Amino acid sequence: MTNFRKAFYIIISLYSISSAASGTVIGNGGDPIFEFLNAARSSMVETIRSVVFKKEELDKFCSSDKIEMEKQRFCRHFFEIVGPQIIELNRGQDRTKFALKEEALYVEGPDGKPMAVAARTQLGPLGVVEFHRGSVKTMIPTQVLFLISHESQHKVEFEGKSISDNQEIGPFADGRELLDTVASALTEVAKKKGFIGSQFGIQDIFDCSVEADDSSFGARIPSARRFSSDDLMSYETSMGKNPTDGTVFLPETSGSKLLLRMMISEPNNCGGAHVDRFNQVQIVRSISTDEGFEEEVLAERMFFENPMCPQAKHDFGISYEQVSFSCNYFGSTGTTSSQYSVFSKEMKNSLSSLESKKESFLSRGSPALDFYF
Repeated sequence: MTNFRKAFYIIISLYSISSAASGTVIGNGGDPIFEFLNAARSSMVETIRSVVFKKEELDKFCSSDKIEMEKQRFCRHFFEIVGPQIIELNRGQDRTKFALKEEALYVEGPDGKPMAVAARTQLGPLGVVEFHRGSVKTMIPTQVLFLISHESQHKVEFEGKSISDNQEIGPFADGRELLDTVASALTEVAKKKGFIGSQFGIQDIFDCSVEADDSSFGARIPSARRFSSDDLMSYETSMGKNPTDGTVFLPETSGSKLLLRMMISEPNNCGGAHVDRFNQVQIVRSISTDEGFEEEVLAERMFFENPMCPQAKHDFGISYEQVSFSCNYFGSTGTTSSQYSVFSKEMKNSLSSLESKKESFLSRGSPALDFYF
């Protein structure tokens, strides 16, 4: 085996990061719908920031051939006042809470009769926003963004009071029309700026390191969760198994390398003991050939637990000769993949950070550290 001090490579697949607007990283084990809601919430906040604090953007907000000029002007004035309030209510640990409900949700309709809705909240900054799980589960990100944007406007004040759906306001027929107009305009801006996409997902994030010949390096690796049931309770997540998976590897020769492969199978979203729950960890030798590559499993460990579950041990590792791989579960975050954000601000920051680390290593005369994307 070659001296690993001479060459040390880390491969990180940023496929998922580059196409994601992400929510707050939190522990696993909760309902995945919460991750989707928080991803949409983050998209809403970023979109509001991109408009309400920039005059040239604000002047274009609510512009549409389908909206009367008087309504456009009122919409912009309203949004300029309530936008910063919505940001404040959706940031930090004290942000407005979300609650999922299995039972149907009703509010008073325009005719004064109960009307079934996908979400509801009380007027004013206090109280949670309730979502009907069955409805939200089938929505695409833009629909959830619209829904959260509408409900968030009920939590703030305009001219000293919160706006209800059925009250008269300005040139609009009622509050519902105004709030829907703002929510629709926000959604359009989010799409154009790449803050929202077309499909929800969850990234499971692991901090992994490799030790060889007294050298140790690490990387934070995201893995796209793959759901295997409509209720989103069973799934797989992996490293080094699929073409888009990130992983860490060490070269042996110019044509072969040792890589870490991991696959977690979760049958019931950490809902109790289950025979189908496991974490398979392998060290694999990958050899390039004229036809592609050949693989040989050099070491394997099976853990009959999910390191992402709250009560489980969150770290795992495996060794082969003088090479040791180890990982620790960092957290999970909701994402929305976007055809618009091919090269997002987050991606640029990630690349800048990685390039800085590379230059730092090289300037210290450390083993070569190359990044592949």
